[in-house]
Amino acid sequence: MPAIAAVLIGGTSLFGGLGSVAGTLIGALILTLVLNGMNLLHVNASWQPLVTGIIVILAVWIDTRTRRLGEQKST
Repeated sequence: MPAIAAVLIGGTSLFGGLGSVAGTLIGALILTLVLNGMNLLHVNASWQPLVTGIIVILAVWIDTRTRRLGEQKST
């Protein structure tokens, strides 16, 4: 799950398309910072998968939204 989350945060689409290694590294960095911040704030470890899942859902939602806007502009 963290690997998929890092790729999605980095800008690669679940629905096909192109991604980059640099984007994936940035996504992994962001995810690591969030999870490390939760550890430093003494958030219970059982909440970390939930937060990762929410981040994945947000990344997919943003990707879907931008694809729809791109399709509307091209028509």
